[in-house]
Amino acid sequence: MSNYPNSAQGGNNVPEKVFSKMLRAGGKNFFFDVKKASNGSNYLTISQSYKNQNGEQVVSRVMLFKDHFQDFFASLQEASTFLK
Repeated sequence: MSNYPNSAQGGNNVPEKVFSKMLRAGGKNFFFDVKKASNGSNYLTISQSYKNQNGEQVVSRVMLFKDHFQDFFASLQEASTFLK
């Protein structure tokens, strides 16, 4: 198993990566990947990866399509004002 999360669900139909960036934050790794869907539209996956107390790798993902990105980003910016 690779250390890098892969959102492909079996087969050889792996989405084309348009952009990829990894961020290490404490004991977690965050991955920001823009991929091209089969219909040609780009979408964003945000993944986090870490080892739990038993040493098992845990990965969770959020997928955002361009139709929802503006609202998601606005909500994220609003929430960030409470982190100061």
